[in-house]
Amino acid sequence: MNQRRFELLCAALLGFGQLFIMTGFDSESFILESVIHSIHEREPERISSYAGYYGQAVIYAFYMVSCIFSPSILAVSTPKINLVISAIFFTAFPLGFLFTNSYYYYFSSALLGIGFALFYQGQGGYLTSHSTRKTIESNVSLSWSVGCCCMILGSFILATITKLSSGEPELLMNAMNVTSEAHKLERRFSELEIKLLFTAFTVISIVGIITFFLMPSRDVENCIESSSEKKDTFTGAFKLTCSTIINPKMIQLIPLFCLCGLNTSFWLSVFPTAMSFTTHNSKLIYLPAVYSFAVGSGEVIMGIMISFLSKRIQNFGQKPTMTIGAVCVLIYCTLIHLSTATYAPMTPTNEEPILFHHSYLLALIIGLICGIGDCCINSVRSVICALAMPKRRPQAFSVSKVFQALASCILFFLSPMTPLYVYTIGLPFLSIIATFLFFSIAKRTQKMERKMTEGTRNAAEISKKLAL
Repeated sequence: MNQRRFELLCAALLGFGQLFIMTGFDSESFILESVIHSIHEREPERISSYAGYYGQAVIYAFYMVSCIFSPSILAVSTPKINLVISAIFFTAFPLGFLFTNSYYYYFSSALLGIGFALFYQGQGGYLTSHSTRKTIESNVSLSWSVGCCCMILGSFILATITKLSSGEPELLMNAMNVTSEAHKLERRFSELEIKLLFTAFTVISIVGIITFFLMPSRDVENCIESSSEKKDTFTGAFKLTCSTIINPKMIQLIPLFCLCGLNTSFWLSVFPTAMSFTTHNSKLIYLPAVYSFAVGSGEVIMGIMISFLSKRIQNFGQKPTMTIGAVCVLIYCTLIHLSTATYAPMTPTNEEPILFHHSYLLALIIGLICGIGDCCINSVRSVICALAMPKRRPQAFSVSKVFQALASCILFFLSPMTPLYVYTIGLPFLSIIATFLFFSIAKRTQKMERKMTEGTRNAAEISKKLAL
């Protein structure tokens, strides 16, 4: 097998591992607050009604702290070890819903946050050790697009189990301990449906552990960053991470990193919860499945496009991709603003939207645009972290995740009291700021690369003349 095929194989396997562990997490995020709200309505003492939001806040709080230390862990281990451990932590989370308990729920949320940090650090290290400068953009996009099939797979799991359990009397309505008509019409999840869903998510996460364990670990020739050469100690890597946080380039990219966190958390959890809490949608029981399929399709389609166009258009994975991502955020936020009640993310409501109601078609359109935009924004973040600071790549990846996790953590803590328009107006505004600042960094990075290329070429010519 030649090197390019080996690179593609490694990127694809990394993507499949991501697919398996993220199928559960992403699908859970679509329905988590609604599932916990349903459990709380039946057994109030078992878990709090907003534990879905608060649990995700715990995830991102531990994710943020762990990101500071994850480069140090990578310095004394390998990307593959990080990926295997992260997959184990991802598996522990859905397992808890087979015996829902508040203590285990928050404990597994903390483990999942640590797993996130280990996964993304391992992912970045694995990609840079199995890519060259010429192939990094296409490899990142390939891995990301394969990984994002998790939402397509998750949509089939959601639809299938919803169909199998649709005969349960509790599926659409559960009037037990409920007196409000609005509450009788909200989307509910039965005990059977919850157990079936989270059993499936646990099993598929275990497949992710196996995939990461079987991945090849040999570095490719002329790779961006070797995983076998340990150039630093745990303490040295930690100090380097702390200094990277205050690096001017990283500070200028903070809006982009925050956009990654806020954007993903909004379309992954807040908006799906708003659809479930909208009483007009009570009969649209397949909305989470349709929306998940659309988001996954958008991610995959855009990932393939970036990979294809990056081979033909120089630096397509930077400014052009960022522009597409920002435009997508503006479009889908407008559609959500016009179709969703202001307080739908916070509580079940029968409030009328500004212009039109949700439908399967609208969920498909919004999900597709969300997926395209998210793929663009995450792709440019991965590329710029790999290129902007050549001597601190693990630290750059880690710092980007620190700010991403911080933004997500704040969002989930405030979600129970944040009206919809705060998101639908704030996200487009942030995306515009992030785009302008990213353009500046991308321009400087491209200049730096040209100088390095010219220096390498000149050195090669001098060596050639001396040899003659």
